Amino acid sequence: MDSEATGQTLPIFVYGTLMIGQPNDYVWQECIESFESAFINDFRIFDFGYYPVMAEEEGGKVLGQLVRLEGTCYSRTIQNLDFLEGFNPKHPHQSNFRRIRVFVSTDKGENIEAWAYIGWKSTIRKLPLIEHGDWGRHAAEKDETIADWWAEIKTVLDDTRRSGGSDH
Repeated sequence: MDSEATGQTLPIFVYGTLMIGQPNDYVWQECIESFESAFINDFRIFDFGYYPVMAEEEGGKVLGQLVRLEGTCYSRTIQNLDFLEGFNPKHPHQSNFRRIRVFVSTDKGENIEAWAYIGWKSTIRKLPLIEHGDWGRHAAEKDETIADWWAEIKTVLDDTRRSGGSDH
């Protein structure tokens, strides 16, 4: 599970703003082949304000979605996700997040290897823990400020596309 990202084609486990129905799902909706509810054990999520950060923590459980991408746009979508998450596969230790291989459990009882973006332990030290491990529930319970913020925010990816920049 600790291996850094390689070129291996895997589904992606998302647990925050990239989930279907969350503010950043537009980043990859056109390339989604399928998605289903899933969870990952021995991880926890922490509240970074307007999005969560997941980190390894024994005994924890994080709820999310397992997303499978269409093959024709897999590479471009991974590049966009890496960019959005601040992950540089050439310099993973200098990145905001890491993309690692994890094993995810589906509601059907399958254990599937997938990519997940996780934070560094140093990043989450002082962040509030989301005890129940469900960002969607947490975001719905939060003050309306989160909805107001997402209504006004322009992501880095938005700015790149607006300025006519390349996918990376």
